[in-house]
Amino acid sequence: MLPGDVGRRRYLRLVLEDGSSVIGVVYPAEETDSRRRWNSARALLRERLEVPLLIADDQTGNQIIEDFGRHDLAARLADRTDERPLWLGHAVDSAAAIAGLPDPGINPPFDAATFRRELDLAREAVFDIWLRAPLRAEDRETHDRWADSLAREIETHPRVLCHRDFHANNLFPSDGRVALIDFQDLRSGPDSYDLASLLWERSTLDWMTPAESRRQASRFAHATGVDVAGLEERLPRVLLQRAWKVCGTFARAVAQGRGETYRRYLPGEIALVGRLLGPSPEDQAFRAVYEARLAPLC
Repeated sequence: MLPGDVGRRRYLRLVLEDGSSVIGVVYPAEETDSRRRWNSARALLRERLEVPLLIADDQTGNQIIEDFGRHDLAARLADRTDERPLWLGHAVDSAAAIAGLPDPGINPPFDAATFRRELDLAREAVFDIWLRAPLRAEDRETHDRWADSLAREIETHPRVLCHRDFHANNLFPSDGRVALIDFQDLRSGPDSYDLASLLWERSTLDWMTPAESRRQASRFAHATGVDVAGLEERLPRVLLQRAWKVCGTFARAVAQGRGETYRRYLPGEIALVGRLLGPSPEDQAFRAVYEARLAPLC
């Protein structure tokens, strides 16, 4: 059994007689729609990007797909520190290729309501479920005003097609470019969304620098034809929403005993939220809550 995401799908590496391997994917009944969306997204992406071959699908929840190997991009970035700019560049090129595709309508586009719901789920997961210390009424109102403001703001950003979980554990080195997995949540969203996932999450968070982030953002901007300065202004705001959402995802998984490996990521993600809170009145009000309740955990 391979470690999967925090969802309910299960993955198995199957070694064949000739020593090669494939991946078996088991979708429980409640994940039928996820399998449908994965198939549809793969059909779109394979025209321009490397995605797993679909070897077999019994249409009842079991698939056999191509195995990209045991070492994802996160492992490559950890092992080959001198190659980090090179491989980040390859990943950014793939993000730009996705951004250039039309939205196939597999999933609803990101909107303010979606962003707002994710932020509220993060609040619940972090404070209520993980810390077991819900916010007081006045602090809850402060959080909600901040969440409302941030969700409305990033909904107005220019839109492109997004992978949705474009981090190094879902990318694999392959002949000078990266191959993609876990793309069933493909949807239209802010143009910096996949950059935020790649540059400041999980395996990159510990060593990413502002200079490297700007370098890769510039590469993405040139590839997609958007203004570099504008993209650099939008990225921290999208990253703030994404970081708090990820805090909630990890906290919920840890609290429910489904994702112990994510425990080590939580302090860094929480610290990132603190660094990204800006000068707006809503951000500064929430900062007071953050400093009192979350900063000591970093």
